[in-house]
Amino acid sequence: MSAPNKFAVLLKPSDVQPALDRAAQYARMVPEIEVVAIRVINDFKDSEKEQITLRETSAFEQLKRKYSSIQNFTIKVVFSKDVAKGFIDAAQEENCALEVISANKRHTLRDMFVSSIDSSIMRKSRLPLLVVKQATQTATLGQNVILAIDFTEVAHIAKLDEVLYKAASKFANAFDGVVHVANCITPENSGLMGGNLEQSKILSSVGAVSLDKIQHQLAEEFAKKHNIKKENMHLLNGRMDEEIPRLSEILNARMVCMGATPRSTFFGSLNSSASELVLEQIKGDIFIVNADTLK
Repeated sequence: MSAPNKFAVLLKPSDVQPALDRAAQYARMVPEIEVVAIRVINDFKDSEKEQITLRETSAFEQLKRKYSSIQNFTIKVVFSKDVAKGFIDAAQEENCALEVISANKRHTLRDMFVSSIDSSIMRKSRLPLLVVKQATQTATLGQNVILAIDFTEVAHIAKLDEVLYKAASKFANAFDGVVHVANCITPENSGLMGGNLEQSKILSSVGAVSLDKIQHQLAEEFAKKHNIKKENMHLLNGRMDEEIPRLSEILNARMVCMGATPRSTFFGSLNSSASELVLEQIKGDIFIVNADTLK
């Protein structure tokens, strides 16, 4: 069973550590937080492991002095050719409740098709995941937290909504902020930049019902269940990776919470990467829970 206040933080091989900066900010608010800094070495020889471990442990002592707000702070050195897998496995071995990583900026078209380390972790993580772009950037943002949901999605999982809402509420409380729920319904063809969603219909016992009407009904039920004010419910029509960043800009949000649901189709595989596309276009962090973790 995971420890609720135990975070696994992936260390970058550089002096800039956005994920660790964010973990330190949370540790200042909640001193009970335990941070396990995971350093994954993917270029090594078996004969060098002991020497590398000593080197990384020594470097970690300097980090401890820099991040003095983290009272419970340890390091775990992992040797793995696959950095993403090495980190994910280590986080589970340490019984962590949350993974925290830094985002890598995509620079080329190739980056859309060849997964970077953070992309692989976002797609494969079995624990809730917080992805940090720049820890200092959120200082200029507001307290709002956006919970992005598509209630009418084919692979929609109600249990995932509840997990995300609970997490979003905790983050919002930590910031003295408010949770805004963005009910985003996407075009049937994910490859389209837009679409006339009003024409989409679902057959029911009372005849054809528009997806837009169903969307409103489900959103109202969710809002009523969680006592969410009407002005904090946002009904969006369009691609999630376009509409969520737009709303995030309007609300000056410091975080977006969303689920990752695997799909089997070609266009579905693009949808499963929506969290990465959203991350690229927002200023704050993104919190992700993979639906597979609920199985």
